[in-house]
Amino acid sequence: MTNPDTKHTTPAMAAGVAAALVATSAKAGEAEDKFLAGIRSDDEDANYAAWSTADQVDPSVIPALAELLTSKKLNVRKAAEEALKNVVHSVGKVINAASLGANTGRPDDPGQMDPRQAVVMHLHSVISGKGSQTAKVTALRHLSLIGTTDDVGKIAPLIHDAQLREEAAFCLERIPGKASEEALLAALPSAAEDFKPRILAALGHRQADEAAGAAIAAMGSSDTTLAMAGLKAWARIGTSGGMDVTFPERDGLSEWQNIEFDDSQLRYADAQLARGNADEAQTIYMEALERDEEHLQCAAIIGLANVASAAAAAAIFPKLDSDDNTVRITARQAWARLAGSDDS
Repeated sequence: MTNPDTKHTTPAMAAGVAAALVATSAKAGEAEDKFLAGIRSDDEDANYAAWSTADQVDPSVIPALAELLTSKKLNVRKAAEEALKNVVHSVGKVINAASLGANTGRPDDPGQMDPRQAVVMHLHSVISGKGSQTAKVTALRHLSLIGTTDDVGKIAPLIHDAQLREEAAFCLERIPGKASEEALLAALPSAAEDFKPRILAALGHRQADEAAGAAIAAMGSSDTTLAMAGLKAWARIGTSGGMDVTFPERDGLSEWQNIEFDDSQLRYADAQLARGNADEAQTIYMEALERDEEHLQCAAIIGLANVASAAAAAAIFPKLDSDDNTVRITARQAWARLAGSDDS
């Protein structure tokens, strides 16, 4: 005897469910076909009608949109670009605070991907596929906006791909969490020599303390481009990690590199002040104040005003009567700040 309250599935019910799923899938397929037809249309109004609703279409259209980026028709290329932006921006970035990136699915249905995961999956399919370089570059650029630590392992090897390395570095640079910094640092020793400055720049922009040693080591290179990349990264990171620092020889630097050298010194001083190392910052500002260049003196005066020590005030005081108008005005404004007055 069967309990009428017991739930069970009959063959007829199973067939009905299957038919419903097929119908739903077919309807979704029709919607995607109509959407892509609008993107491919020669009619700009149809293009707009399609790409403006891209956030409502299944992310499975991403590979097709990526390939349309190389269309010979300008309006189609633009429509595909806008559609991809719409899809990516509609999902945003979902970050699990505990892991700075892990995203395990929809909380209401753990067996299903959330929209961001689906978009990321299809972007990866473009990057790893046989499509155009334009499509892959664009996919990496979009992944830089919504990627998380879960994606680092797939992106990091592209640092060694001559065609995609710039976008791979940019993507890793923008993904939050230590994993992306560790990937950049790990790639540095084996990276192509001409790309090492780019990796150092990414680590500098990330202000990754762990990369201070690599930046300092690069400063000792006989390649002035690499040495300067190390100096700039070190300045942005803002710590020497207890290591001795040997600066690049200035005699071998170009005019622009010498400007970058001075800028890096001041940037490092700013970082020391922010870290609470006022004495070290003050020493660097004092040295800059002795230089002839107007912009260095002004930067040093501003830095010393931020230090706000008695020694800093004493160094600024003679500049109140500087023959250089800009230096004099900067000094007087700094002096007013030190005196607690808004008058200049």
